[in-house]
Amino acid sequence: MPLLDLSLRGASIALMMLLALLLWRQARIGWEGRVSFAMVALTESAFLLNTTLMPLDLPPALGANLTLISSLSPNAVTWLIVTIFLDPPLRRWPWLVGASVVSALFYLHQIAPDAPLAVLCAVSGMALYGALFMLALWAARDDLVDCRCRARPGFAAAIAGLGLVLTGGQAFGMLEEGTTVMALLKSGGIFAVTFAFALWILSPDVSLWPDADAQGGACVPAPKPAPQDPDAALITRIETAMEEDIWREEGLTIGALARRLAVPEHRLRRAINSGLGHRNFSSFINRHRIADAKVQLADPAHGGKTVLEIAYDVGFASLGPFNRAFRAETGQSPTEFRRSAGDDAAAAPADSENITPIRANLH
Repeated sequence: MPLLDLSLRGASIALMMLLALLLWRQARIGWEGRVSFAMVALTESAFLLNTTLMPLDLPPALGANLTLISSLSPNAVTWLIVTIFLDPPLRRWPWLVGASVVSALFYLHQIAPDAPLAVLCAVSGMALYGALFMLALWAARDDLVDCRCRARPGFAAAIAGLGLVLTGGQAFGMLEEGTTVMALLKSGGIFAVTFAFALWILSPDVSLWPDADAQGGACVPAPKPAPQDPDAALITRIETAMEEDIWREEGLTIGALARRLAVPEHRLRRAINSGLGHRNFSSFINRHRIADAKVQLADPAHGGKTVLEIAYDVGFASLGPFNRAFRAETGQSPTEFRRSAGDDAAAAPADSENITPIRANLH
């Protein structure tokens, strides 16, 4: 068994390093995608070397460095998942902060194994990987990228699920560290997940990250379909709906738009993604909302309107999401944009992006 465990670990490390190299050379993947997987390969390799069933005779300094690097595995896995499934302007930093806390706990437990941190590490790890599993499924509601939609359940179960099984097994006493079963679950599970991920990510039709040349995570607009394309008529209907300001409806979902246009939801997703060049439904709708908000903020005739009123008028339910979407689209806050457009700041005394007043009945 120790020899089988060591062989699986060696195969896993070789496969991860090879995949990291192949992805690094992929022009269609941006820097974030390449670096995030390289970090997963590095931290998981250190984790595999640091937890072998047959202890390796390593120099103390190398062993200490492997311990530090392997403890960063929750950070690396979290970064990979959020870069794949969370498109801007959705916030990624809370996930990375949470993962950093879990990584710190893992490191403290590894350097002080007798300390009462084992249960805390297991529970925090379960919470993190369980949340990542739910994130991969929750973010599907806005996803327009077909390869991500199809792969979400399997991807979430494979990557987050493996971490959940290992940490959960330890937390509830079903798996003990240092046993043959635990060692083979780690080595065999990581090898299986890496192999499946390699088959998926290297497929020519998989495009998980925005175009490497796109700025700010935006997508390069797709070429319009030819008139004879069956989706050309649907794209025309989508554009007509946008011109009729359907985007002003608060809480508009892709399901609601599909019902309004009387088309299957999967066909609508494909048309917006491949025909209009958007990866996320909220960003597609928000682009129209922000365009109208920019007109209102720059127009002296709307100088008496607060930023909050404009946010409600263009379809946002609160000020926070409006501010984030506006900054993601323009690089400025709404107030900064209004001032740069020449408005007198005194004309909008209630423009505050840090205080969200109780919503009034504006309509």
